[in-house]
Amino acid sequence: MEGSPNVGDKVDASAQRFWMRQWSIAALAAALALGGHSAMAGNSGTAPAAAPASTPAQEALADQLSQAGVKYYGSWRCPACHYQGRLFGQSAMERLPYVECAKPNALPQQAQACRAAEIEAFPTWIHPSGERRIGVQSLNDLQRWIQQP
Repeated sequence: MEGSPNVGDKVDASAQRFWMRQWSIAALAAALALGGHSAMAGNSGTAPAAAPASTPAQEALADQLSQAGVKYYGSWRCPACHYQGRLFGQSAMERLPYVECAKPNALPQQAQACRAAEIEAFPTWIHPSGERRIGVQSLNDLQRWIQQP
């Protein structure tokens, strides 16, 4: 988005909240437009549709992300995270270096890792260099990102 802060920019808290709201609205709109009716507040409790089968290329990318040390932070109740998972497919999604942030009782170590990484929006991808990508990422963008020197 034009005028939005770049990775590493220092922004005041009110500006940060503004951009997070903008992203949240866009992510919800995208999820709803893509058939994510279960993302609506007060839904009937139906589970999101299962991810399709993965291709060998999707599985290879998930393995490359893991080997590169990238971490993917998300939430089981995040519509954008479900969409991100569908981009990878079922078996590749299981291979992703995923950290669940919204189950502190069931997964306290992962929840602590999210707090330590100061995760404020889902999905968030963090490269070992410290660079962050927030929001749904295309598979091509993730591939290019881990191939950067």
